[in-house]
Amino acid sequence: MRKTILVLSLVLVILALTPLAISRAFVAPTTYETIYVKPGDTVWQIAANYITDKDDVREVVFEIRRINKLDNNAKVYPGQALKVPVKS
Repeated sequence: MRKTILVLSLVLVILALTPLAISRAFVAPTTYETIYVKPGDTVWQIAANYITDKDDVREVVFEIRRINKLDNNAKVYPGQALKVPVKS
């Protein structure tokens, strides 16, 4: 009985930590690039310029919003300076 509880506990811990291990949202980038918003730009479009096929654009959008303290609408304006995470 004790072994079963121990094994189940270990499985639950592993399952709880797995999303954190595979998500890059919790890995802080070491560098940022400052860009200036152009007319018609959106945070989504800007983020898409900084990813590869293996990246998730949603994570970059989240980081841009977090770094620049943008609200959920993430509205940006021409000429606005934004910090964008860049892989080192």
